[in-house]
Amino acid sequence: MSSYGDPNHRTAPPPPPNPPTPPGSGGQPAWAWWVIGIVIPAIGIAVTLFSVNDRDSDDSSTDSPAATTGAQGGDNSAQASGTPADSGGEEEAAPAKPVFGPADFSARAAYGDAGFLELDTVPPQEFGQDTDGTDLLLDATATEPVDAEGTVGPLPAGTGEATEAECRETIQKNSVTEVDLTPGTRFCLQTGEGRTASLRVLSAPVEGEGTVRFKLTVWDLPQ
Repeated sequence: MSSYGDPNHRTAPPPPPNPPTPPGSGGQPAWAWWVIGIVIPAIGIAVTLFSVNDRDSDDSSTDSPAATTGAQGGDNSAQASGTPADSGGEEEAAPAKPVFGPADFSARAAYGDAGFLELDTVPPQEFGQDTDGTDLLLDATATEPVDAEGTVGPLPAGTGEATEAECRETIQKNSVTEVDLTPGTRFCLQTGEGRTASLRVLSAPVEGEGTVRFKLTVWDLPQ
């Protein structure tokens, strides 16, 4: 037992004047609010960047050379498969073949009893009177060269033979009903059945009756 005035080492020290206030049961520590204020915006930024990168990746894959090449390759493969190009539904007609000539053909021009030519037959024929098949009439005149009457298209005089295309064009654009026959005269004819003929005069009477010699070509009907 200690005496009066001696310190008592078993006595508890006096309480501090301002004890710390314990946090309330419903509060959060201050560091937690700092964490929330930093982490949540960071997460939002990360999500935004990920979305942007994902859209850029999709756009790049759509416009990539591989995708473009693949599309073009599809077209090329369609062409390589033998699919014909669209021609508008029109097919170009094959050139007609001659059914007669070019060969010499002679006919007589007389006053009313000769010179009726039918060129749809093979070989062409001359009749002494008009028939349903008459394509060209050689009309003799007293003082002028023989006339050829029919659906004819004159060509410039010369020694060459016209093509079917030239004849069809001149008949379509420059059709007349008659032409004088003198050596070197060239003209085309549309027959009653739709054939095209080319005639070049080799010789003809200057006036009156006589024989007319042609270089004649008759083409078949277009196929």
